[in-house]
Amino acid sequence: MSTDLHQLTQRAIKLHTGKLGAQQPAADLSGPATAGGLDHIRLRNLGGVLVAVYRVLPITRTLKRLKRWVETVEDEEQ
Repeated sequence: MSTDLHQLTQRAIKLHTGKLGAQQPAADLSGPATAGGLDHIRLRNLGGVLVAVYRVLPITRTLKRLKRWVETVEDEEQ
């Protein structure tokens, strides 16, 4: 995983854990994914269950949490 994607994954974990009642994601199971040509960061818990998906905005490289995510992001191999 490139340094940029690793940093984005760490930022997504930090954003996610700041929410009240959020499940703790596992850093080694979480990481980047691509669906429909768009970059995403997937967060999974220790059981491998997908708990959150963040879209990486292309120009600013900021993260936007998705309320609903596409099945291709959900179904990709870890």
